Amino acid sequence: MITVKGKYLYKNNKRFFYLADTCWGAFTSVSMPDWKYYLNMRKHEGFNAIQINILRQYDSTPPIDGREPFPITYNEDGTYQYDYTQFNDAYFDNAEMMLAEMMKRNMLPVLVLLWGNFVPNTWMNDPHGFQANISKPQTISFDRVKPYITYVVKRFKKFNPIYFVSGDVGFDKNEQQNPEIEEKYYQEVIDAAKSIDPNGIYTFHINGESSTLPDNLARKASFFSYQSGHGPSGEEAAEKIPKKLRKESYQGPIMDVEPCYEGMTQFGVLPTHRFSAYDVRRTAWKAVLSGADAGLGYGAFGIWPWNDNYRKGQKVTGFLKPYDWRKCLNFRGAKDLAFLKESVLQYGADGLKPIALENKEVYAAENEKYVLIYNPVANPVDLSELKVKDSSCRIIDLNTLRMLEGTICNSTVSMEPVIEDELIVIEK
Repeated sequence: MITVKGKYLYKNNKRFFYLADTCWGAFTSVSMPDWKYYLNMRKHEGFNAIQINILRQYDSTPPIDGREPFPITYNEDGTYQYDYTQFNDAYFDNAEMMLAEMMKRNMLPVLVLLWGNFVPNTWMNDPHGFQANISKPQTISFDRVKPYITYVVKRFKKFNPIYFVSGDVGFDKNEQQNPEIEEKYYQEVIDAAKSIDPNGIYTFHINGESSTLPDNLARKASFFSYQSGHGPSGEEAAEKIPKKLRKESYQGPIMDVEPCYEGMTQFGVLPTHRFSAYDVRRTAWKAVLSGADAGLGYGAFGIWPWNDNYRKGQKVTGFLKPYDWRKCLNFRGAKDLAFLKESVLQYGADGLKPIALENKEVYAAENEKYVLIYNPVANPVDLSELKVKDSSCRIIDLNTLRMLEGTICNSTVSMEPVIEDELIVIEK
């Protein structure tokens, strides 16, 4: 069972670095044979958690085999409505079987209790927003929130999940969302969940590049999770949000649970660009060495919406074009983040403290034994401000994962034959 102590998560009193793959559409869109194969692959790579939406992910593929959590009515225009007064027990029975497969593999379920499209006045329900053309169910009425949360938490608490109370919801007041309504709904969600599972672990999956969480919700969260997201300033947000939280004296664990999805088109930039493995690991290392070192999420664009090119009718709604989920299992970024996890546990299991450097392109953190430096472009690194001794150091080529013998001469780390990025490990 996972526990929270100080800045980190623990399992059986041993440091637990959260590394979660994202499969939002698992309960609706994945067959059991495919689910077992997928879990085996991610387990083998080093993932220890899977992020799942309990309900239907609105921008994912349509459900298979009529899998719906509630009785549903389809309209001629393709929209649909749920009857929230009844539960489809077969849907939740299947979800339990899927979670049981995770338990067999010692993997942690991370379950979204109520995604933002089910809540009134969120940006996802903005009729003029960029996702207004995506079919979404009607919002759940406030009086049905507690019965729904009570039902699902009773069913799933035996799996000792982490609960994402919210899904992709922000609490900043703007033209696209009303934080007062959202706060009311999510207060009801977390209170109902805690009444059933008071010892559960709770956090909020807030929208991209945001760090705002109302005080009455923040007090009930076990740790702070954010998403640096997929926009032009997402990489900057990956480092700025944990730095901001630590400056404000936040003492709990911090995680970037949604860095840029590998293979997805970056929002708001021209020419168009799909995020590469290099983009993913660059963002992830910046987040971790800036204070978000309790864990990370990862997403491949084809797995989180579960796009299956060989299944009839399995087309993802929206303007972005995903890869087939099978192809995504070969994406490089998943292995890179698994290597990041092992590196943090090897060199920073007792904690890491970010170091502010004058060179803003380089990111560093330290503990009593090591200094870790992420260099996104393998140029020589001047460390004179750290007063490190001239000596040898380890340089890891993060593209090839080669271990190189580096040198520090005149407080400058040598330039080695690394084409992309590198991790520099200095033993004190």
